Amino acid sequence: MVEPGQAAPQDLRTRLTAAAHGAGGGLRRGLWLGCLDPYGLEVALGCGVDWIGVDLQHGNLEPRDLPGLLRVAEAAGLPLVARTPSDDPAILGRVLDTGVSGIIIPMVGSADQARAVVSAARTPPQGTRSTGGCRASLGVAHAPTQQLVLPMVETSAGLEHAADILAVPGVDGVFVGPYDLSISAGYPGPGSPQTIEALREVIGLARSAGKIAGFMAGNPDLVAVASEADLVALDTDASALRLGLARIFG
Repeated sequence: MVEPGQAAPQDLRTRLTAAAHGAGGGLRRGLWLGCLDPYGLEVALGCGVDWIGVDLQHGNLEPRDLPGLLRVAEAAGLPLVARTPSDDPAILGRVLDTGVSGIIIPMVGSADQARAVVSAARTPPQGTRSTGGCRASLGVAHAPTQQLVLPMVETSAGLEHAADILAVPGVDGVFVGPYDLSISAGYPGPGSPQTIEALREVIGLARSAGKIAGFMAGNPDLVAVASEADLVALDTDASALRLGLARIFG
């Protein structure tokens, strides 16, 4: 964890791209937020977190919650990435405008869908996104100009087409969702040997493409794979709250 008030030495995209090429380590101690507000996040940041993921697809957090959470993360020198509710171009643009370090886009199952995501996330000439009043265009300090675009591989279709998704220009890498993937592919569970084999397959494909590989853990068998990836969410705020309360009252 970076000391409070100290800016991260590199933007997240540069750092993780270097890690994907074997130059430096990734960020493997991420906290995945589904319910914490900025006050709660401030309390949580003393635990050695490397990065923050904000889940706008599940949980009770909305895009309007991002600015407050982002200010807390910035004060601690931590990158913050948001999983968007969908691949809707308007939503992608609004989330990126807040100044997050990157976006994770759920349920991407094909190269065509990945190309549409890149178009919505990048400004011309790479894409079609409008800049408007985004923090970077307004010259706000700490607002990244190069934001990560990570489609999620979390369906059987996404797994089948993972190499094609990674080959799309503008895709920085992929983020695997083992829980939905295990359901979609009919595997016994997220920590099953079949799911872990699929996870390692996608990580290998990302390595071959020279791109970033990340995933959601939250399971001891999945955590064991963390050293092989670049960006890992170890667990959620809800799980941390549950474990802490069980320790106190159990």
